[in-house]
Amino acid sequence: MRNAPKVSICIPMHNTEKLLGRCLASVAGQNFDGLELVLINDCSTGKDENGWSCKKILRKFKKETHIPVVYIEHTRYVPLLETRRELVENASGEYILMVDSDDYLADNAVKTLYNAAQESGAEIICGTERVYHIIDNNIQLTQRQFAFHSAEQFTNRGILDAWLVEKKASSFLWAKLIKRELYLTAFNELPFMDCSFSVDIPIYFFIAYHAKSYLGINDIVYYYLENEGITSSKPITDLDTWRRNCTAASTYSFILTFDGNLTEPEKKGIQRLSQVLLVNSIFRLRNQVSPELQPAAREMLCEYWGESYVNRMEKYIEKSQSE
Repeated sequence: MRNAPKVSICIPMHNTEKLLGRCLASVAGQNFDGLELVLINDCSTGKDENGWSCKKILRKFKKETHIPVVYIEHTRYVPLLETRRELVENASGEYILMVDSDDYLADNAVKTLYNAAQESGAEIICGTERVYHIIDNNIQLTQRQFAFHSAEQFTNRGILDAWLVEKKASSFLWAKLIKRELYLTAFNELPFMDCSFSVDIPIYFFIAYHAKSYLGINDIVYYYLENEGITSSKPITDLDTWRRNCTAASTYSFILTFDGNLTEPEKKGIQRLSQVLLVNSIFRLRNQVSPELQPAAREMLCEYWGESYVNRMEKYIEKSQSE
């Protein structure tokens, strides 16, 4: 009987086969004993440059490494928030490291994060990341970071405030090693949610709310592919894709009605995040949604966010652009 893993690397995957091999290679290259890989294939139909499906790419990974694998294949659409919940529930490591399938880990990322956790006793260890692009099938690294990050230690309610109030931390789950029990506590607060956009925010809200200790470190542990996925600048040509963009609205309303004695600065922080997301959605509606779909897409946006809120943010945009 094998020992329980120390760290479960959890990867949700949907039509990113062309990048999955690089992601898995970075997992295979970790110099760390006690890893487990948990991967959910969410109805993916893509192929890599060799014509390989997700399952075949993973089969090669299993053959070439000794890392235990838990593989789950969805046969119908599951919201990303629920996929993340399923990943954690099927993991068995003491810690969870979320990795998006189009990103990849730095060398020794797991060891760096795990050692910091053992030395500090922190439930959340956050490393830094660098943005990368793919140009002519080649990786182009940048010196830019995508997320807010401060190499500090926070405890108790200060963890939530570091994100919502002080802006010293981000809600992104990647580049963070987090105790699995803390994830389970967070998901216990969240009902089933049809949410596939900005899903890290509600999950991290409850992680930060319940956590006792957080440590930020300066080590680069993660490489983030910019301008891909649902938040990319790609054209939106169907309303189902647009609907997934709109689903984030329900998570903000849920958090704001949470009976957790939130302070006024914390509530304002949540409201600020919702405003930023809605403004970005309005720009996405205008610039990415096909012109013939825009009337229906705006109506859908109003259904999720409320027409008065959408009108207010549109006026805010117009005022900002005229100044």
